[in-house]
Amino acid sequence: MTRLLAAFLLACVASAAQAEDYMALFEEAAAAIVWNLEDQWAFTESRLSDDTLWVSRFDPRRAEGERWTLVSVDGRAPTGRELREFAHDKEDYETSATSQRLDMVGVDTLELIEEDDESWLLRFVPNEDEIEFVDNVDGAVHIMKDGPYLQVVDLRNSADIEPGYGMKIGTFLVRIEFGPAVVNGPIVPKSMRIKVGGRMLLFLGFEETEVIEFSDFEPVSEDIAQ
Repeated sequence: MTRLLAAFLLACVASAAQAEDYMALFEEAAAAIVWNLEDQWAFTESRLSDDTLWVSRFDPRRAEGERWTLVSVDGRAPTGRELREFAHDKEDYETSATSQRLDMVGVDTLELIEEDDESWLLRFVPNEDEIEFVDNVDGAVHIMKDGPYLQVVDLRNSADIEPGYGMKIGTFLVRIEFGPAVVNGPIVPKSMRIKVGGRMLLFLGFEETEVIEFSDFEPVSEDIAQ
């Protein structure tokens, strides 16, 4: 075996080992997240959708059917119609459904971009079973070493996306952020941002943005925050 071939094989083995290490690192960091907030925490949800800001409060200590309270809509008291719409939307709502968005991460494609004393920044190719136009989308995850825990999952397009005839997507962004619910508390979802913009039939422009933020966490029992 020539030295060149031996060096090549050694590099391939090292690359495969690193890929396995980054996959294990991501899975460990993702496993630290507490997804089902409704069973353990009272919290505030701020949701910007269709240019309307809905602020609500969830408290699992309240009676069934009264745990979600719509606090305001665009900074004012909600109307009766808005209260009914909100109640309907929250009937089957669970924050744990957000965990499915981690399926977008192609864990076997994770590669190191940058490392410092506090974190790793890794790139990945999105899972083609979850996103059809993976060739035009760049993915990255930010993992904090203190844990470790997943801090950010970020996907955005690197070029125009053409999912079908007459449609061109110029902006595609999905960003999910995580962090401690309280000081020294468990890792929970803190925000999610989705933005899609482009043109249909070559001349009809569209842009949709949805932002969800969770804040003001309060444990429902003393041992949860430990």
